[in-house]
Amino acid sequence: MKTSYDSFRYMYPPRPETKTTPDSIPTYEKMGFYGQPKLNGSCVMLYTNGIEVKFMGRHADTFARQLISKEELLKLHRGSGWMCLCGEFLNKSKKDGSNKTFDAKFVIFDVIILNGHYLLNTTFEERLGILDSLYALMPHDKWIDKVNEYTYRVKTFKNNLKAVYDEIVKIDMYEGLVCKKASGLLQDGLRSNNNTAWQIKMRKSTKNYNY
Repeated sequence: MKTSYDSFRYMYPPRPETKTTPDSIPTYEKMGFYGQPKLNGSCVMLYTNGIEVKFMGRHADTFARQLISKEELLKLHRGSGWMCLCGEFLNKSKKDGSNKTFDAKFVIFDVIILNGHYLLNTTFEERLGILDSLYALMPHDKWIDKVNEYTYRVKTFKNNLKAVYDEIVKIDMYEGLVCKKASGLLQDGLRSNNNTAWQIKMRKSTKNYNY
Protein backbone atom coordinates (compact mmCIF):
# COMPACT_ATOMS: atom_id res chain seq x y z
CA MET A 1 0.00 0.00 0.00
CA LYS A 2 1.24 3.48 -0.87
CA THR A 3 0.28 6.53 1.18
CA SER A 4 0.69 10.03 -0.21
CA TYR A 5 3.69 11.95 1.10
CA ASP A 6 3.61 15.41 -0.48
CA SER A 7 5.39 17.54 2.13
CA PHE A 8 8.14 16.89 4.64
CA ARG A 9 7.13 15.31 7.92
CA TYR A 10 9.42 13.25 10.08
CA MET A 11 8.98 9.48 10.28
CA TYR A 12 11.14 7.33 12.53
CA PRO A 13 13.44 4.97 10.64
CA PRO A 14 12.94 1.20 10.77
CA ARG A 15 15.72 0.02 13.06
CA PRO A 16 16.15 -2.81 15.58
CA GLU A 17 15.82 -2.36 19.32
CA THR A 18 15.88 -6.00 20.40
CA LYS A 19 19.26 -7.69 20.66
CA THR A 20 20.27 -11.30 21.02
CA THR A 21 23.40 -13.44 21.04
CA PRO A 22 25.23 -14.33 17.82
CA ASP A 23 24.66 -18.06 18.33
CA SER A 24 20.97 -17.48 17.55
CA ILE A 25 21.72 -16.23 14.02
CA PRO A 26 21.16 -19.65 12.32
CA THR A 27 17.73 -19.86 13.95
CA TYR A 28 16.69 -16.52 12.50
CA GLU A 29 18.09 -17.50 9.10
CA LYS A 30 15.82 -20.56 9.08
CA MET A 31 12.88 -18.27 9.92
CA GLY A 32 13.37 -16.25 6.74
CA PHE A 33 15.56 -13.44 8.03
CA TYR A 34 18.25 -11.78 5.88
CA GLY A 35 21.39 -10.21 7.29
CA GLN A 36 22.87 -6.74 6.86
CA PRO A 37 26.21 -5.71 8.40
CA LYS A 38 25.64 -3.19 11.20
CA LEU A 39 27.97 -0.22 10.76
CA ASN A 40 29.35 1.79 13.66
CA GLY A 41 28.08 5.26 12.80
CA SER A 42 24.96 7.37 13.29
CA CYS A 43 21.54 6.34 11.97
CA VAL A 44 20.30 9.03 9.58
CA MET A 45 17.50 9.57 7.07
CA LEU A 46 17.82 11.55 3.86
CA TYR A 47 14.57 13.21 2.81
CA THR A 48 14.66 15.04 -0.52
CA ASN A 49 12.25 16.09 -3.26
CA GLY A 50 15.06 17.08 -5.62
CA ILE A 51 15.03 20.66 -4.34
CA GLU A 52 15.01 20.48 -0.56
CA VAL A 53 17.22 18.28 1.58
CA LYS A 54 16.51 17.14 5.13
CA PHE A 55 19.29 15.06 6.72
CA MET A 56 17.69 13.80 9.94
CA GLY A 57 18.87 11.82 12.94
CA ARG A 58 16.96 8.99 14.58
CA HIS A 59 15.64 11.23 17.36
CA ALA A 60 13.71 13.49 14.96
CA ASP A 61 16.59 15.96 15.03
CA THR A 62 18.40 17.64 12.16
CA PHE A 63 21.73 15.88 11.77
CA ALA A 64 24.27 18.68 12.08
CA ARG A 65 27.49 16.78 11.29
CA GLN A 66 26.60 15.55 7.82
CA LEU A 67 29.89 16.68 6.17
CA ILE A 68 28.32 16.08 2.75
CA SER A 69 27.14 19.07 0.72
CA LYS A 70 23.52 19.63 -0.24
CA GLU A 71 24.56 19.39 -3.89
CA GLU A 72 25.97 15.90 -3.37
CA LEU A 73 22.91 14.74 -1.44
CA LEU A 74 20.59 16.04 -4.17
CA LYS A 75 22.33 13.71 -6.61
CA LEU A 76 20.67 10.80 -4.78
CA HIS A 77 17.15 11.95 -5.68
CA ARG A 78 15.25 9.57 -7.93
CA GLY A 79 11.72 9.64 -9.33
CA SER A 80 9.38 12.56 -8.72
CA GLY A 81 8.35 14.16 -5.45
CA TRP A 82 9.68 13.20 -2.05
CA MET A 83 11.81 10.18 -1.26
CA CYS A 84 13.49 8.99 1.94
CA LEU A 85 16.59 6.83 2.23
CA CYS A 86 17.56 5.28 5.56
CA GLY A 87 21.18 4.61 6.31
CA GLU A 88 24.20 4.94 8.54
CA PHE A 89 26.45 7.99 8.45
CA LEU A 90 30.05 7.07 9.20
CA ASN A 91 31.51 9.78 11.43
CA LYS A 92 33.45 8.00 14.18
CA SER A 93 36.86 7.58 12.49
CA LYS A 94 36.42 3.81 12.28
CA LYS A 95 38.57 1.74 9.93
CA ASP A 96 37.49 -0.53 7.10
CA GLY A 97 38.82 -3.94 6.12
CA SER A 98 41.92 -2.33 4.59
CA ASN A 99 42.63 -0.55 7.89
CA LYS A 100 41.81 2.83 6.35
CA THR A 101 39.61 5.41 8.08
CA PHE A 102 36.15 5.38 6.51
CA ASP A 103 34.45 8.66 7.38
CA ALA A 104 31.95 11.19 5.98
CA LYS A 105 30.12 8.43 4.09
CA PHE A 106 26.40 7.70 3.89
CA VAL A 107 25.65 3.97 3.69
CA ILE A 108 22.07 3.16 2.61
CA PHE A 109 20.19 0.21 4.10
CA ASP A 110 16.50 0.92 3.26
CA VAL A 111 14.10 3.17 1.35
CA ILE A 112 10.70 4.06 2.85
CA ILE A 113 9.39 6.90 0.67
CA LEU A 114 9.53 7.17 -3.13
CA ASN A 115 7.73 9.21 -5.80
CA GLY A 116 5.83 11.10 -3.13
CA HIS A 117 4.46 7.92 -1.53
CA TYR A 118 5.16 6.33 1.83
CA LEU A 119 5.79 2.64 1.11
CA LEU A 120 3.57 1.30 3.90
CA ASN A 121 3.02 -2.46 4.04
CA THR A 122 5.76 -3.19 1.53
CA THR A 123 8.02 -6.02 2.61
CA PHE A 124 11.69 -5.59 3.37
CA GLU A 125 12.45 -7.80 0.35
CA GLU A 126 10.30 -5.62 -1.91
CA ARG A 127 12.13 -2.50 -0.81
CA LEU A 128 15.49 -4.15 -1.48
CA GLY A 129 14.24 -4.65 -5.03
CA ILE A 130 13.29 -0.97 -5.21
CA LEU A 131 16.78 0.04 -4.11
CA ASP A 132 18.23 -2.27 -6.75
CA SER A 133 16.29 -0.35 -9.39
CA LEU A 134 17.30 3.12 -8.16
CA TYR A 135 21.08 3.06 -8.19
CA ALA A 136 23.79 1.58 -10.35
CA LEU A 137 26.35 0.13 -7.96
CA MET A 138 30.09 -0.18 -8.22
CA PRO A 139 31.90 -2.92 -6.26
CA HIS A 140 33.72 -1.71 -3.15
CA ASP A 141 34.34 -4.71 -0.90
CA LYS A 142 32.57 -7.81 0.46
CA TRP A 143 30.20 -5.83 2.65
CA ILE A 144 29.23 -2.61 0.86
CA ASP A 145 28.87 -1.35 -2.71
CA LYS A 146 29.56 2.16 -3.95
CA VAL A 147 26.98 4.59 -5.36
CA ASN A 148 29.30 7.60 -5.60
CA GLU A 149 32.19 9.20 -3.72
CA TYR A 150 30.10 9.91 -0.63
CA THR A 151 27.36 7.27 -0.79
CA TYR A 152 27.42 3.49 -0.44
CA ARG A 153 24.88 0.74 0.00
CA VAL A 154 25.23 -2.07 2.50
CA LYS A 155 24.97 -5.57 1.07
CA THR A 156 22.20 -7.92 2.14
CA PHE A 157 22.99 -11.58 2.77
CA LYS A 158 20.50 -14.44 2.61
CA ASN A 159 22.66 -17.44 3.53
CA ASN A 160 25.45 -18.39 5.92
CA LEU A 161 24.69 -15.42 8.14
CA LYS A 162 26.73 -16.66 11.10
CA ALA A 163 29.82 -16.83 8.87
CA VAL A 164 29.10 -13.26 7.73
CA TYR A 165 28.87 -12.16 11.35
CA ASP A 166 32.12 -13.91 12.28
CA GLU A 167 33.97 -12.08 9.51
CA ILE A 168 32.61 -8.58 9.92
CA VAL A 169 33.14 -8.37 13.67
CA LYS A 170 36.89 -8.44 13.00
CA ILE A 171 36.57 -5.10 11.17
CA ASP A 172 36.62 -1.89 13.19
CA MET A 173 33.77 -0.07 11.44
CA TYR A 174 31.22 -2.88 11.92
CA GLU A 175 29.32 -3.45 15.17
CA GLY A 176 27.74 -6.76 14.22
CA LEU A 177 24.78 -7.96 12.17
CA VAL A 178 21.15 -6.89 11.84
CA CYS A 179 18.76 -9.68 10.86
CA LYS A 180 15.61 -8.51 9.06
CA LYS A 181 12.68 -10.71 8.11
CA ALA A 182 12.28 -10.72 4.33
CA SER A 183 8.49 -10.66 4.66
CA GLY A 184 8.47 -8.01 7.41
CA LEU A 185 6.02 -5.22 6.56
CA LEU A 186 6.85 -1.53 6.84
CA GLN A 187 4.59 0.17 9.39
CA ASP A 188 4.19 3.91 9.83
CA GLY A 189 7.05 5.67 11.59
CA LEU A 190 4.96 7.74 13.96
CA ARG A 191 6.68 6.00 16.87
CA SER A 192 10.28 4.86 17.08
CA ASN A 193 9.37 1.23 17.85
CA ASN A 194 6.77 0.66 15.12
CA ASN A 195 9.12 -1.40 12.95
CA THR A 196 11.07 -3.36 15.52
CA ALA A 197 9.09 -6.63 15.31
CA TRP A 198 10.73 -7.80 12.07
CA GLN A 199 14.37 -7.08 12.89
CA ILE A 200 16.91 -7.94 15.56
CA LYS A 201 20.56 -7.06 16.16
CA MET A 202 23.55 -9.14 17.14
CA ARG A 203 26.47 -7.01 18.32
CA LYS A 204 30.07 -7.96 18.90
CA SER A 205 31.39 -7.86 22.43
CA THR A 206 33.35 -4.75 23.47
CA LYS A 207 34.63 -3.46 26.79
CA ASN A 208 31.33 -1.55 27.13
CA TYR A 209 29.05 -4.23 25.74
CA ASN A 210 28.93 -7.92 26.58
CA TYR A 211 26.35 -10.69 26.42
